[in-house]
Amino acid sequence: MSRSGIPATRREAQELVVLFSRRLLAEHLVYYTAGNISTRIGDEPGHVAVTPGSTAYDTLRPEDIVIVDLDGRVVDGRLRPTAELPLHTLAYRDRPDVGAIVHTHSPAAMAMAAMGLDLPPILHGLVAACGGGITTAPYARGATDEMARFTAEPLRHRSACLLRNHGTLAIGPNVEHAYNAACVVEGVADAYLRARAFGSVPEVPGEDVQRIRTEQWMPAWASEGPSHSG
Repeated sequence: MSRSGIPATRREAQELVVLFSRRLLAEHLVYYTAGNISTRIGDEPGHVAVTPGSTAYDTLRPEDIVIVDLDGRVVDGRLRPTAELPLHTLAYRDRPDVGAIVHTHSPAAMAMAAMGLDLPPILHGLVAACGGGITTAPYARGATDEMARFTAEPLRHRSACLLRNHGTLAIGPNVEHAYNAACVVEGVADAYLRARAFGSVPEVPGEDVQRIRTEQWMPAWASEGPSHSG
């Protein structure tokens, strides 16, 4: 594993994707075969390791993880990659600073995505993990280039966004960062929906949002991978 947290070899990348795929299932961020994870491979800059399609996470083995190039062509693997591969490859081509991507279907985040709600910066943790409040990308059919393109703007200065009528997409300089962002989005979305039952939900003051971004979110990108403009 490199200092940036990006796995150096194909095997390391496959093992890491399996580890975090099982965590997705254990922490109820996905159900059965929903969602997907990918990571760049340090020794092969033009290749990424990604979860296969229609394969239960609790049965995944490292050899099941597919190696693809940035155009989505399979270069190693016996299974088909996830049908939502464009969410991954388009982001990697457009964002050299992105080292990993996590796509989840978790209950509270899906509820917000279904209603087209944005998630405001109501808690410190959301700002630290994602850079501030997050928005919902416009609707597009799943597994299309259009859905991937619609995430570009919501992710420009954030580590996550919601996908309208779908779920959550999180990015990071490595898998740990992207996975943490996806987890925090689900927790804060759940808190937000519960709090709304009692009225308007106060947000973290604007000056503190910027301070947390500067002190916690931006350094995580800068120290774990290529620079990320805020």
